Amino acid sequence: MTALNLIFLGTAGAGKSLLTANFGKWIEGRGMKPTYINLDPGCESTPYQPDFDIRRHFTLSELMRREGLGPNGAMIRACELLEEGTGEFARKINSLGGDFRLIDTPGQMEVFLFHGGPEMARLVEGFTVCVFLVDAGLVLQPFGGAFTKLLGISVGLRMGVPTLSILNKVDLVEREALERALETPGAAEGILSDLTSSLSELLLPFKPPVRTVWVSAAKGEGFQELYDLIHETRCACGDLT
Repeated sequence: MTALNLIFLGTAGAGKSLLTANFGKWIEGRGMKPTYINLDPGCESTPYQPDFDIRRHFTLSELMRREGLGPNGAMIRACELLEEGTGEFARKINSLGGDFRLIDTPGQMEVFLFHGGPEMARLVEGFTVCVFLVDAGLVLQPFGGAFTKLLGISVGLRMGVPTLSILNKVDLVEREALERALETPGAAEGILSDLTSSLSELLLPFKPPVRTVWVSAAKGEGFQELYDLIHETRCACGDLT
């Protein structure tokens, strides 16, 4: 079977690394082999044992010390190095095999998106899906539901691969409030509400009708639905809403 590549992207603190680890354990428990790939050069540790670890090539602390950079500058430089070495890194990742390649990315999502991320998605062999994580608590903020949808569309367009939107940490929020936030673009009045609604309608044709999965990486909730949607996306059969 051709490997499935899952690229976990998301806002800082959304829970990418924990979902990578626990979804991998869930996959293992069903008789399949996950391969763990860490592309975050700034993390101190990971909750999984990486089969490929970008930190073996460079780390943020090393770049800060060697090139006299601050944390943000070092992250940009690290992603430039990732972009320059994408072909080499992709070949190493492709050699690992496995049924699922779980690719954990830097917390600074926007840096990865514009430095090496789309190229990596193109070069890894197999069928690639981007799993875009959002902390469910952010959706409850003013206009959070609408901005989350817009961000998910933007990520999919930039990465150039099928993109699934995932709400993580749903065990920490009130579900009815979360449903209301997703259904309503914002306050009933005000130019920001009108603008958000207009932008959502403008970008809607660029986003395929794929449902949003609610998960708790910490508790393992929603993993079966995520697994099912990944395979539905792969076979492109049926209604993904």
